[in-house]
Amino acid sequence: MKTQTLTREEFINQFIARQEQERASCAAMRRDPQACATTLWQLACGDTSGSRAASALLLSLWNNNFAANMRDVMGNLDIKHTEAALGLLEHMGGGCWLERYLTQDQIVRVIDQWGEFHEIRRERA
Repeated sequence: MKTQTLTREEFINQFIARQEQERASCAAMRRDPQACATTLWQLACGDTSGSRAASALLLSLWNNNFAANMRDVMGNLDIKHTEAALGLLEHMGGGCWLERYLTQDQIVRVIDQWGEFHEIRRERA
């Protein structure tokens, strides 16, 4: 099997085109806060750095006494989940109204999975 060799510029152009295509495919989701919240919740149920970041954002939107480090959040999300975070923030505006988009059971699951981690991290800061 012969592999194709790309120049640096060709590789960068292909990479940027793929990112733009992925961003465009997220446009419909970004207009739907329910879809954004669900997408982030599904990620937050995992155990990756993206899951930790999504859980921090969701918990900060649910609890006025917890603030997520947005630099950390956005730096640990891929394009799809960054678009979901931005879409949710666009629709949330001021105040914490995550209950509009996630059920109490969904929020409790995030708290059960990540609450202690975020609390310990906040105490150390």
